[in-house]
Amino acid sequence: MRKNLFLLLDMGFMSCFLLQDHVAATFGAGLGSTCIVDCGHSKTSVSCVEDGLSNPATRICLPYGGGDITQCFLWLLNRGGLPYKDCDSKSPFDAILLEKLKQETCHVDLDICGCREKSFVVRQPLKPVLKYTIQIGDECMIAPLGLFYPELFCLTVTKPVITQKRDTGDPSDPHDADYLRETGRKANKEAQELAPDAINDDDIVDIEISGDIDFNFAQVLSLDQAILQSVQRCASDDIKRKMFSTILIVGGGMKFKGISSWLKNKLMFQVPSHLKPEQIEIVTAPKDMDPVMASWKGAAIFACLESAQELWITLDEIRKHGVKILRERSAFIW
Repeated sequence: MRKNLFLLLDMGFMSCFLLQDHVAATFGAGLGSTCIVDCGHSKTSVSCVEDGLSNPATRICLPYGGGDITQCFLWLLNRGGLPYKDCDSKSPFDAILLEKLKQETCHVDLDICGCREKSFVVRQPLKPVLKYTIQIGDECMIAPLGLFYPELFCLTVTKPVITQKRDTGDPSDPHDADYLRETGRKANKEAQELAPDAINDDDIVDIEISGDIDFNFAQVLSLDQAILQSVQRCASDDIKRKMFSTILIVGGGMKFKGISSWLKNKLMFQVPSHLKPEQIEIVTAPKDMDPVMASWKGAAIFACLESAQELWITLDEIRKHGVKILRERSAFIW
């Protein structure tokens, strides 16, 4: 977070403020309390937001998103005899083509059945324009269902291993984790001597891993299970019922016809009876706008609020106070 803020200021922005994306989405949708599902290209995040505050205990991040659905869709098309044999999802032009095909054909609507004819045009630099016609059947429904059956993504996906080295800390930040750990060691020296078998942080080593590995999606939570776990981590039953009553879907990875009805039916059979609200509302297009823009619109609204004026951080304040000003001005604990 510190690096991102300094990067913005180095780019020439004179001031900025910190706002969590899920909180911004609630502002954009005009909702006070909701369970938010943000489905992006490579990940899906779930959390519960109440009165403008995101509950840290409810945050869940799933390692799949719209890009994985696209890969699965391409794999299914190839098995069905896709005539465009040179299609490569890593090519920018083919990636745009696949995304367009996915948005136009994929759905989770049981009322749509049978094969349909679909034509598409392939445009590549310095190459002739090619037009193909294909027959699309169950492929357009199976691929989006990977959100509820993540093992489908095992067909195509190898996930890159992302390693993160231990944060060196910031000596100017009194709430820095390393600072608190070091001071805690001195204060609890006697307790450490009484527990010689305890693991010392100094014994932890960083292991460098690179490349791609086979990611076991069979052990990953499905979207409906992630929502259930997230809401179950709320403090009281009243809050849980409130979160189950309204579920907001943002991001560009779940823009499929029938997705709200499918998710609602999945949850209706799994929500405990004592937590089940009168009605579960799945909001996929808040205020009739593109769900991709929900967080951006919410941040724009938040920036105009009178209460947000004291949260702005200027370049001069950053230079003078350093990272301490981030904790003082942020609207959340980090």
